[in-house]
Amino acid sequence: AAPAEADGISHQECLLLELLHWFKEDFFKWCDAPECGKCGAPPAQMQSVGHVPPSSDDLRYAASVVEGYRCSACGSAGRFPRYNHPGKLLETRKGRCGEWANCFTLCCRAVGFEARHVVDWTDHVWTEVFSERQHRWLHCDPCEDCCDKPLLYEAGWGKELTYVLAFGAEDAVDVTRRYTARPDDVAARRT
Repeated sequence: AAPAEADGISHQECLLLELLHWFKEDFFKWCDAPECGKCGAPPAQMQSVGHVPPSSDDLRYAASVVEGYRCSACGSAGRFPRYNHPGKLLETRKGRCGEWANCFTLCCRAVGFEARHVVDWTDHVWTEVFSERQHRWLHCDPCEDCCDKPLLYEAGWGKELTYVLAFGAEDAVDVTRRYTARPDDVAARRT
């Protein structure tokens, strides 16, 4: 066996861990608000004004939601289109968990992993990648640079999960059970 496999981790899993780390540390950037396009004020000086209508260019790149901002330094308007188009995400390389998961899932598929997009109905998204060695899906959250920690949201963040769905190339699956240590509580919240 290769050295990594002798340690209980496959080359595929090593590549996945490196991709996850690279994605968070070097490739994608978190964006709570944009910088001011006029005066360059930092995001902290951009005040939300709610949603604004998407432009035809926004819609072309699947940004049906556009957040509006006003710069407290110069008063100019700013926008943050929530892109879903893979090419545009590779260009902008910024966003929140939705953009991160969309782009990370794309990167996983591009290097040959079987990957699917996971949506938590209580407002978070991430990726799952199929481990050939373990014959199971691994939780991968690029925002957190963590792999195979499915109880992170319930135990670590205190989320009260209801539905967690995984969307793959050929199916959609309810994977909630994998992400909870309290399935009875989840079932009660579903009624």
